[in-house]
Amino acid sequence: MASTEAPDIVPTLIAIAVIGITIHLTNGLGILTTLIAKLSLKRKAMQKASEAAEGSVSGVFIHPVKSLRAVSLPQAQLDDKGFHGDRRFMVCYPAPRWSGDTRHRFLTQRQCPSLATIVAKLDEDNLVLESSKDGKSIEISTEHDATANGDRRTFDAGIWDDQVTVEDMGDEAAKFLQAIVDADDACRSGDEGDSPVQAMYKNVRLVEHCVNDREAPAKFTPSAAQTWFGRSPQVSLTDGFPILIACEASLDELNQKLKEAGKDPIPMTRFRPNIVIKGTKPFEEDKWKYISIGDELFAIVKACPRCKQSCTDQQTGIVSTEPLDVMKSFRALGESNTDVFFAQNAIPLGTGTIKVGDGVRVIERGDPVYC
Repeated sequence: MASTEAPDIVPTLIAIAVIGITIHLTNGLGILTTLIAKLSLKRKAMQKASEAAEGSVSGVFIHPVKSLRAVSLPQAQLDDKGFHGDRRFMVCYPAPRWSGDTRHRFLTQRQCPSLATIVAKLDEDNLVLESSKDGKSIEISTEHDATANGDRRTFDAGIWDDQVTVEDMGDEAAKFLQAIVDADDACRSGDEGDSPVQAMYKNVRLVEHCVNDREAPAKFTPSAAQTWFGRSPQVSLTDGFPILIACEASLDELNQKLKEAGKDPIPMTRFRPNIVIKGTKPFEEDKWKYISIGDELFAIVKACPRCKQSCTDQQTGIVSTEPLDVMKSFRALGESNTDVFFAQNAIPLGTGTIKVGDGVRVIERGDPVYC
């Protein structure tokens, strides 16, 4: 005869309760750790505030569309993803993925150097793209309004190892960009007619990142830069972190070595920073851990490895071998000893304004991170 006794659910309830308590304690510990780290950093910053600045901001830049030309500003507002208006749009192309579906991937100057010749200007309601080669331009509405935009489709796009949800900005924007991509020699195989490379870049799209679905790498985010629940901050379509900081003195040293090698100097725009600082020693930023700029605090998380995009002239789109060849002689650092590094990835801890002329103070120094 089958048993009619009710199953003993007490062990299950106890297990659920233990899990709940563990999660609660873990979250509480995370909040406490973050709070202590933020308060400790704030105390150090207050102590440094009365000291003379060790440098000052000489340049502020945003890049409204990833890999298009930078925009120099007298000041920029920080938001929860970095500078407002920085790298919120990107160009992408459809690429086959292992499942057989079509997946879009981000397109940069690495594949299409001519993107550097496109000027992007952003205001509250419009994004204007202009080719510096022929002066042609297009104005694109950025309003999230069905009447203004029609039914703009959304889809997933890959950026490095992340996948983000983006909104397509329409056929006219795509047509404008496609003409520039088609004329770029780097996007062709060199043969007449269609080629696999040409086919890959035949349907580029301009897209906007509209949702919060991407975070800075957790392993490089210190407690003071985390959210109250121990999460890494949100990022837009940058290569991984909200802000990139570079120093004039480091560029001066690089240019001196270029000169000694018989090469031409390069401008800071090659490295596409958001904030440029003057008045420091060459590459001392490698050892910065926390700094203040004006009233805002920044965590300096890791040095930035440089790729061939730094070899692209940001006015003409012409590609050379420098500065990478010369940098290999003195900036090939880290475990692999192959990557070269210039500028520092940073996470802002507030949402204030950064202005040209703001004083810079180093709050904490430590060992460099090259990876």
